[in-house]
Amino acid sequence: MQTSAIREVLLATAGVQSVGAIAAVELADGGHLVTARLGFGPSTPVGDIVTILDAVRTGIRAVAPEASDIVLEPEIAAPRDDANPPTDVFVIRGAD
Repeated sequence: MQTSAIREVLLATAGVQSVGAIAAVELADGGHLVTARLGFGPSTPVGDIVTILDAVRTGIRAVAPEASDIVLEPEIAAPRDDANPPTDVFVIRGAD
């Protein structure tokens, strides 16, 4: 089972902001266990995350029908509270 096809499905799923580690392990019974970490924004409602995870499972089963078990680990980004945020968050509009 190629994890690259699974990664493409995850990245193409609306609402998924980032994809972390992906693993596919063959089980003793011949099935496969697929695990993945998915990143979501801090303002994503929990109800939306549940819907997105269902869509991700459907997408994984489409490209990897041999996946008997799918474990998804959602990670939600915490709001930044550091005193010195990176400068790429500042937007300065010109008069043009």
